[in-house]
Amino acid sequence: MHHGKHVRRLNRTSSHRNALLRNLASSLIEHGRIETTVAKAKELQPIADSMITLGKKGGVESKKRAIGYLKNQTVTLPKLFDELAPRFANRNGGYTRIQRIGSRYGDNAPMAVIEYIDGPTDLKKESVTKVLARVMQDRSSPSVQHLLDDASAHLPKSLIRDLKKVQISNSLESIQQAVQKEMASRS
Repeated sequence: MHHGKHVRRLNRTSSHRNALLRNLASSLIEHGRIETTVAKAKELQPIADSMITLGKKGGVESKKRAIGYLKNQTVTLPKLFDELAPRFANRNGGYTRIQRIGSRYGDNAPMAVIEYIDGPTDLKKESVTKVLARVMQDRSSPSVQHLLDDASAHLPKSLIRDLKKVQISNSLESIQQAVQKEMASRS
């Protein structure tokens, strides 16, 4: 039977597809964020999450499995076990985010950025801080908390949803600092 065996074939043979996914996983660990097509990003997401789970387990067996899968071990292994695993120690899953960014110029393929969340270059946090900085300048609000508490603010639901997503992993103070920095750069 063929049940439960569906993968996106990506118009490649199995060996080519496996090599592609290994290279993408290694690049994602190395750089923290990569730009690729939506289909490749969706195929990469469970693999990237399982790599973080290996990093969190630690141990010899986990390191052997990571060595067997990842490319460029001198760069990716220390980053996986020493940087990414401690960063996600308190999180039970959902380590990556796929953010669609439009279509590619040449062939109009839908493109996306896949990234590890809570990183220094988190796209969601950047976009939320830019929007909050603009809203706070327009309304001369002293803080993010004051803006959220104000019932007459009538913030867009999408902004509130994105702020809650960012707030799960970051404290409100760190978001406030990022907004203040963005407001200072706008002035």
